Amino acid sequence: MRAGGNAVDAAVATALASCVADPCNTGLGGYGGHMVIAPPGAVPMVVDFNGWITPEQTKTLLSTATDESGPRVSVVPNVVAGLAVALRSYGSKTWSEVSIPAIDLAREGVDANDTTARAFSQVKGAEFVNSCFAFVEPQSPGSPFRFRQPALARTLEAMAEHGPEWFYDGPIAETASGLFADSGNPLASGQWGAAPRAVVLSQAPRFDVAGASLFSAPLGTSGSALMFATVAAGWDLSTRGNIESPALATLWARKIAAAWAYRFGTRDGNTFHGVSPADWVGRALSAGAAIGPVGPGGHTCHLNACGMDGTLAGITLTHGPHWFGGRWAIDQYGVVMNAGVPVLKGAPPVLRDGRAYAVTNMAPTVARLADGSAVVVGCPGAQRIPTIIGLVLARHLAGSPLQDAVSAGRFQATAPNKATVEIERVSPGTTEAFRRFFPDIESEAPDLYYGPLTAVRREADGCLIFGLDDRLYRGFGELVRQA
Repeated sequence: MRAGGNAVDAAVATALASCVADPCNTGLGGYGGHMVIAPPGAVPMVVDFNGWITPEQTKTLLSTATDESGPRVSVVPNVVAGLAVALRSYGSKTWSEVSIPAIDLAREGVDANDTTARAFSQVKGAEFVNSCFAFVEPQSPGSPFRFRQPALARTLEAMAEHGPEWFYDGPIAETASGLFADSGNPLASGQWGAAPRAVVLSQAPRFDVAGASLFSAPLGTSGSALMFATVAAGWDLSTRGNIESPALATLWARKIAAAWAYRFGTRDGNTFHGVSPADWVGRALSAGAAIGPVGPGGHTCHLNACGMDGTLAGITLTHGPHWFGGRWAIDQYGVVMNAGVPVLKGAPPVLRDGRAYAVTNMAPTVARLADGSAVVVGCPGAQRIPTIIGLVLARHLAGSPLQDAVSAGRFQATAPNKATVEIERVSPGTTEAFRRFFPDIESEAPDLYYGPLTAVRREADGCLIFGLDDRLYRGFGELVRQA
């Protein structure tokens, strides 16, 4: 942005950099997610680059694939295609320009943070690790080790020269298609090349509550509906009293559990054809909380951007439910591939335009408030994503300053018999109230989130306010104390 770029340029550049610096959660071989873009005074849009296979392939992949790694667990990667659509539609810089930070990081190396170090320890000695990463040992005890990605640097440089289309019609596609064929995965080179055409740019779903308009990812294939329901339930309860009180917090969790059970435990719970978000939220929150299956969680990477002109952008990327996704790589190119098939198996895929799309929990969100300000918020956290975002927004709409809403105690319930509670951040009375209703209570530990929540509020006068996670993530807690 200092070089004249806008928020979308910055978001795409940072997403590419995250594909280098956060390889356990995302990468060029990821199957993407969603990006919400809200230019000032314009309708917010969403770039949908979620993972997909053809309906015919569901019979082969979803019924027989039991592998936890290798080409059989992967779908065609959509990250590059999605970022390219966002940049072409709303950016002002070239692909070459936004690739520079990622190229530098891949070539020069990145210090492993705590999460990345833990993820590398789980795959130590794996073939893809040896082919993609070069490690530099720490110079002193207790300092982080550094990892470089020479092959990925060359791939990023080639894309910077030839454009993002090269990723889909060049040698990477040919090499990957051969590896898919050898493994018995029915993905073909034609489908790899079709990935850019599978990206959809459309108006972001909208939900109005408390004088605010919330915009998030597509209904049916994201966690947006559950996030809307969480905000609606929290706001309604805030009109009755203090939502941090034990009684109302427990009731809030019960409402959240009802919404999850409605979506994943009823026949039409994930059907949004002809159903407005408001209609769906009303049904979900009033439904009986029957226990139903809930799709698997996954490791994700989320980031927000705010431009000088007021444009807000939130984007979520992923490799799948495991660190390092499918845990295999297109070796000479340094591209670690995703684990999209397990996600497609977790809940019935959504059929659209001849493709079967994964159902995920991702929910990058922009909220336009009644006073003319706007908030962009998002986080990693697997199944917790819609609830965490919903808790923050509802608390903020109810009057909590943004940082207080981010720091407040979290809880999660996807069924009426079990809940998790951030015991260290809620009152003892709240924990006891949860125990009286939910038979199974677990402590909500910060390392379950896989990364920090971030929120940016832009006031009508252009002033920025930040909400940064002050939990166990190096850097964020210090920023909060400085603020």
